[in-house]
Amino acid sequence: MKKPNDFLYPLLRFVIGCWLLSYAMSACIPLHLPPSTPTPTGSTTPTATKISLPTLTPSPTSTIQLSEEQIYGISIRFWHPFSGEIATTFDQLAKEFSLQNPWHLSVVGEAINGVDLLNEHMKGALEQGELPHLVIAPLYQALRWNQIRPVLVDWSIYSEDVMWGESISDQQGYYPNLWQASVVDGYRWGIPARRVAQVFLYNASWANELGFRAAPKTFAEFQQQACAIRSEDNQGDPNSPKGYLFTHDYPTILGWLLAFGAQITPNASEGYQFKTGEVQEALTFLRKLYEAGCTQNVPDLDPIEAFSQRKALVVPINSAQLEEVERAMKYAANPDRWTVLPFPTGNGEGLTVLYGTDYVLLRSSEREQLAAWLFVRWLLEKETQQRLAQKTLGLPLRRDVGEDLQNETRVLPAYRAALEYLPLGLNEPLWASWDKVRWAVGDASRQLVAWYFTLDQMPALVQLLDKTAADLSSQQP
Repeated sequence: MKKPNDFLYPLLRFVIGCWLLSYAMSACIPLHLPPSTPTPTGSTTPTATKISLPTLTPSPTSTIQLSEEQIYGISIRFWHPFSGEIATTFDQLAKEFSLQNPWHLSVVGEAINGVDLLNEHMKGALEQGELPHLVIAPLYQALRWNQIRPVLVDWSIYSEDVMWGESISDQQGYYPNLWQASVVDGYRWGIPARRVAQVFLYNASWANELGFRAAPKTFAEFQQQACAIRSEDNQGDPNSPKGYLFTHDYPTILGWLLAFGAQITPNASEGYQFKTGEVQEALTFLRKLYEAGCTQNVPDLDPIEAFSQRKALVVPINSAQLEEVERAMKYAANPDRWTVLPFPTGNGEGLTVLYGTDYVLLRSSEREQLAAWLFVRWLLEKETQQRLAQKTLGLPLRRDVGEDLQNETRVLPAYRAALEYLPLGLNEPLWASWDKVRWAVGDASRQLVAWYFTLDQMPALVQLLDKTAADLSSQQP
């Protein structure tokens, strides 16, 4: 029988042996590996490639939360101030849109003869609360309505919308001096509907007979040609031919002020600025033409009649009247060559005065406002703009239409000339108070041909005009 120690000794030796073996193996493995630099091996070395993930830009969303189904069948009331062929054209366009648009929108047009009568209708509607949805009116007139009651809607909500609006290229395709004119204090209260240019009729044949081979571009050239028709034999006859027909309509007088560099509405905080050297210089120029016997001053003389019967070499007119001039020349059997000219300027570049009416959007439901915009957007399309220009002789808003009409031989040559001068156009003031102040401008010009007026009274006249404008602009609508 073995002793207990005989069993324990071998076991103890086995345990100690295992421990020594484990210690020896661990001593052969370093605890920290030294750094090593791999040797490049050309193409076998992997190259890290930076992967650029595309930047995700959220798609712009429409601010008009309406679907096409929600505007189906909407009817809008549309007022405009036109009569005759112009009214017929707009009424016809409203009917065509009503029949053709994919949303089954209906436009009910109502012609109100004249902007003054339309203004009275609108004042009544403002009191009764029964407003149309869309109106064509002078923008300064619409701004007066907005002073009575805030009813105007900013068109840019619709024209610049990503879903319902126009593209940037479409907006850039408009004549900028027309398109930007209807933005007041950062709001697009209007979109030009029908604009005309104040220009001069010019009898080129008669001028050639007087020895002039080119139309006048500067003030000196204008004065020279206007005074070339004077005759000592007919100075006492008010109906004798003269160089320039002196009219007192405000677009013509405004054109002369602007031609001499006057800035009568520099900013709203300063108000009207008529008491300036430029205004005085312009009115002095006209007075001197009158004193020199170079102007025709018969109050009731129709400008078109005066021109067709050679009573004046240069006559103020607006571009929408050119077909009337053509008919009058034929009726008078007058074969003279004639055209239109811009106002002369000091540098000879010329300018015209742009004025007229805008599309004005009035507050209603969101669906009705969108429906009115879709009608106006259609009216701004190239084909519709071309029809409006040819039918009404209004100036097109789109440059591509203007360029096409300038190359269209069937269009009246004088109208093509007016289109050529369109980029030179400066807009009439679009302040609400201009609705009244514009008449004061015309009244001031009447003083220039008054029997009692003299040039040394000019500073007082300019000061009076400035004060009158300030008083009128402060009046409540």
